[in-house]
Amino acid sequence: MSSKPRWRRAALVVLALAGVLFTALPAAAESGGEEEEEWSDGAVEITYREATEIRPGEGWRIVCEGVGTLPGVTITCSDDSVTLAAEKYDPKWGTNPLRVPQAFGDRVLDLTYRVRFEPPPAPEIAVTRLDEPIPVGEQFLVPISALAITCAVCSEEGGAKIEAGTPPPGVAVGVTDTHLVLRASAPGDAVIPIAVTDDAGQKVDVELTASFVPASGPAPLGALHIVSPADTWELADLVWGDDVLVVCSPTQSIGIGCTDDGRAERTGTGPAQLLFRAVDADGRMAWGSITATAPSETPADGVDAEQDAVVTLAAPAWKTSAPLVQIIVPADGAQEPEATTPLADLAKQLEGIPAS
Repeated sequence: MSSKPRWRRAALVVLALAGVLFTALPAAAESGGEEEEEWSDGAVEITYREATEIRPGEGWRIVCEGVGTLPGVTITCSDDSVTLAAEKYDPKWGTNPLRVPQAFGDRVLDLTYRVRFEPPPAPEIAVTRLDEPIPVGEQFLVPISALAITCAVCSEEGGAKIEAGTPPPGVAVGVTDTHLVLRASAPGDAVIPIAVTDDAGQKVDVELTASFVPASGPAPLGALHIVSPADTWELADLVWGDDVLVVCSPTQSIGIGCTDDGRAERTGTGPAQLLFRAVDADGRMAWGSITATAPSETPADGVDAEQDAVVTLAAPAWKTSAPLVQIIVPADGAQEPEATTPLADLAKQLEGIPAS
């Protein structure tokens, strides 16, 4: 399932005052006194990352001193509009009433709007086929960032999650907050149901295809999947084999980038994960990853900060769901996320490697 992001859709609510309301206006004007009526208008949605306006009908003005307030929403008012804007989407905000009195001469209507947040764009999963053949019987780790999941509002506290559905017979699948884990008992392609749910409860399902191949004995090439609170890593320390080239995959990484001198380093402060590939002269390939964790604020007694940056191997698990934190957050004003072509960068860097 794919959902078109609604980044730039303008929102405008116009009060239509016609029919019986307009027929009553002359009587109110003749009386010369101020009248106030209650009127319940429809629902107003605050557009995600955009301002929403409520405008009166022609000839009417908004009585700003009577406009209400909303928790977590910035409200600005003028005679001809009320603007609503929220810094972030709150899935628990629900529907709240907002008083917006409007006047035509001495006639005042005390309007109340039912206001709610428009849901953010639904999550998207860009990668639906793994490009690494998996030996039968091997416990294979797939970093969550390798799926290139774009999510506008996903957080552990908000209930965002990733789920692994029932795999085909002979295939086992599990998920943690950092990796998928796959294993098969026979060669062939396997289609594995994967679902992600954001803080708004929007669920997206895809079918992830993995190719399993016969095992061929001990691998002459390999790469590690590590979890570390450090800020920089030497990629050469995470691979083994002869004449190994390490290739980073920026379209399948979050918050960690590779440098020209063979290191990986943090590029942000939030959840971070790097997918890299080790490739040898015979064209064999292995996946590895770095998952960055928050460094300890206070190292243990007698342990300096450098020693405290302990590197551990990513631990597989056979759970069916886990919190979703390794995601790409769309930038403000972005349109469709760019098509993810995981092998494009790899192809460029492999041009100098002779064919086997």
